Amino acid sequence: MFHSVTRREFTKRAVVTGAAMATARSAVAAVGANEKIRVGVIGCRTRGHQVASTFAGTGRFEIVSLCDCDAAMLDQGMTVLDKKLPHPPRPERDFRRLLDDKGVDVIVNATPDHWHALITVLALQAGKHVYVEKPACYNVRDGQAMVAAARRYPKLVVQVGSQQRSGPHFLEAKAFIAEGGLGKVGFARGWFTTDRGVVPIVPDGAPPEGFDYDLWVGPAPYRPFNEKKVHYNWHFVRDYGTGDLGNWGAHWLDSIRQLLDLDVPRAVMATGGTYVVRDAKEFPDTQTVLYEYPHLTLAWELREWSPFPMNGMGGGIEIRGEKGALTIDRSGWTFHPHNGQPQRHKGTGQEVPHALNFADCIAGAARPAASIEQGVKTCVLIHLGNIATFTKRRLEWDADKETIANDAEAARMLGREYRAPWTLPSLA
Repeated sequence: MFHSVTRREFTKRAVVTGAAMATARSAVAAVGANEKIRVGVIGCRTRGHQVASTFAGTGRFEIVSLCDCDAAMLDQGMTVLDKKLPHPPRPERDFRRLLDDKGVDVIVNATPDHWHALITVLALQAGKHVYVEKPACYNVRDGQAMVAAARRYPKLVVQVGSQQRSGPHFLEAKAFIAEGGLGKVGFARGWFTTDRGVVPIVPDGAPPEGFDYDLWVGPAPYRPFNEKKVHYNWHFVRDYGTGDLGNWGAHWLDSIRQLLDLDVPRAVMATGGTYVVRDAKEFPDTQTVLYEYPHLTLAWELREWSPFPMNGMGGGIEIRGEKGALTIDRSGWTFHPHNGQPQRHKGTGQEVPHALNFADCIAGAARPAASIEQGVKTCVLIHLGNIATFTKRRLEWDADKETIANDAEAARMLGREYRAPWTLPSLA
């Protein structure tokens, strides 16, 4: 029934008065040290129920509600979690139900990329902490709004689902580099190489019963329903996703930034295209991006048609310094000295430490391992890389003004208008 909510009703609901915010904040602050943090999860196909399972397993959270505008995905999430939770969560079809629920302390935003900003901002306005999946934002302007909202509500926590930032072996590798293990570093790269297979080109059609497709599209431009362009494949549709640079580059480039304490680049250039697999995907199947920093070059490489790994890893990181090279993925890290044998270090889990960090932040005992500010900075690399690939031009980034300085056409690609009646609330 919620898809029939009028624009006036939605705007009224979205605008939170100061008194209402104070009440919502008090409710969140009232969660005691020994009480479980109550979580509502939005997006159930895969990542939502995975995060819910991890959160519940820590003993610090209670999953009280699952939400998805597709009844089939909601049923799937409920089924997966049925044997993992002590009590079944309440199913919902419209995310606004969770925002209105005073019994929800945290929103897990596991929606497609184009929904990340709006749900995050509305959740903060409603007094909820937010765990938003990576990439943090669909475009740079969305990211700016998310950062502004987080700063407006400093008592609320926003954690990005970049769990490698909490992985002990990633932190161990970071310490090794900081202590001079590689010496001066001049080059780093992240990559993802796999066989994505073919996404068939099929005619548009009608959404299945139980799928509120208009709500799924939300603030994005409306396109006719196509069964091959929703549910995971949205990653490869430009109106909804950010390609595998946003999907996996969000992990590997983010970890490079963490390991080397990198900020944003001063310029970006890229090449790529659809060279091998011509199908329904709208992002390149082959991509190389170069990021210019004052003291090093950072590269991103993508091949979606080649399962042959690089450095024995389908996705990962290589950092080269004057004393040798370091490679790392989720299975561990290895130092390759110029002289001597490789020094291998075992991998560690990242999901549970990341969830525990989030819980500690809510309790006021820690700072986010993956703050929204850091998540948005990584998204600057993602979005500049994609824009440079599509325009085939070198782009200069003005970090102070947060815009592309040398290309007005490319700068206009940093944001887009929302489809009515959806709007990002003003944070002025």
